Amino acid sequence: MQTQTGGSTEDKVPLYAPCRKLSIGDPVRWLKMGWQDFKRIPWHSLAYGLVFVFFGWLLLYLAWAHENNALIVSLLFGFLIMGPVLCFGLYDNSHQLEKNRKPTFRHQRKKAFHEMRHERLIAIMLSMLIVFLIIVLSIMVGIEPVFGQSTGSYAMASLLIAMVFGGLAFCASAFSLPMILHKDADGATAILTSINAVLRNKRVLALWALLIFVLTAAGIATALIGLAVTTPVLGYATWHAYRETIITKG
Repeated sequence: MQTQTGGSTEDKVPLYAPCRKLSIGDPVRWLKMGWQDFKRIPWHSLAYGLVFVFFGWLLLYLAWAHENNALIVSLLFGFLIMGPVLCFGLYDNSHQLEKNRKPTFRHQRKKAFHEMRHERLIAIMLSMLIVFLIIVLSIMVGIEPVFGQSTGSYAMASLLIAMVFGGLAFCASAFSLPMILHKDADGATAILTSINAVLRNKRVLALWALLIFVLTAAGIATALIGLAVTTPVLGYATWHAYRETIITKG
C-alpha cells in the first residue's frame, strides 16, 4: 500500500542493491585485475601486505606459546573471516586507481574513520563468529576420543566446522565492505546485498571463495611471507568483484 506525503507518492526503500548474473570465468579475471592494480602501486601494496605478515606472526606466536592447536586453527580461519574488514584500505586503493588518483595511507585512514560507524556492525558480527569458532574447536579438543581415537577424523571434523563458519562470514562480507566504502551504505543493507548476491551466483562465488582460500593458504604456507603479495591482490580483486557484481549508480 502506498502512502501520500505532501501530495506525492513515497518511494519504498529497497532492503538491498540488485546484482548481476556472473559467469564462471569471472573470478579468474578479477584476480588478473587485482594483479594489475598491485603492479601499478607495488611498494604501497607490499607495505600494506607486510602489516598482515607481522600481525600473523604475532598471533601464531601467541597460539604456539600457549600450545593450543584449536587456537591456531581458529586464528588461521579467523584471518580469513576478518580479511574483508582488514582489507578496507585495499578497496580504497583500487577505488582511487579507478578514479586515476594516487592512493595514499592518509586517504585510507580518513575513509576508514569516516565509515567506522557502518563498519562496526560487520566487524562485531565477524568477531562473534571467530569467538564461537574458538569455543567450538576448544570444546572439541576435550571430546576428541568421540572420534574413535582417530586424529584424522578429528582434524576433518574441525576443518568442516571451520569451513561452515567461514562460509557464513563469506556470504555476509563478500561485497559488504566495498559497498560501504563506495556508497556509504549502512551495515545491514550492505550485508543483505552481499548475501543476496552470493545466493544468486552460488557456483561462481563458491569458486571465488575457493580461490581466496587457496591463495591465502599458499601465503600462510610460506611462513606467512606470501601474504605480503596475496593479500593485496585479493583485496584489489574483491573491489573489482564488487564493481562487476553489485548494481549501483556511479
